[in-house]
Amino acid sequence: MGIYIEMNIFFDNNFDVYKIERILNIKPSDCKRKNETRMSPFNKNEHLEGYWSLVTDTFEELDIKPVIDDLLRKLEGKLEIIKEICKENNGEVCFEIVPIFEKDNLPAIYFEKRFLNIVNYLDAVIDIDMYLN
Repeated sequence: MGIYIEMNIFFDNNFDVYKIERILNIKPSDCKRKNETRMSPFNKNEHLEGYWSLVTDTFEELDIKPVIDDLLRKLEGKLEIIKEICKENNGEVCFEIVPIFEKDNLPAIYFEKRFLNIVNYLDAVIDIDMYLN
């Protein structure tokens, strides 16, 4: 049982995602330029999009609030910069929420206004991937 959030910024161009670490002063969990990703299964002549990812720790919680609070602390004061990077480089933000649970311990997933305001501000997407142990 646990839950974590992965914030991804995707770029369907050759933007140098390694610059983001220097600009934000945040070490990513992973990042790759578009030309470093694997080839698309749909278009053999094109790579998948480039990305910059920041993943929280996995919290042994049923409640998402501590996980969101942890992510937002890491992003504090950086939202305008992230928005500008996306605007200038045609990037898109996706928050991937991953609850891992057992059939008797279901996680609580809800979104407070503070998080939804950030999702709206960044024009981001929320993706929820659930795993049952």
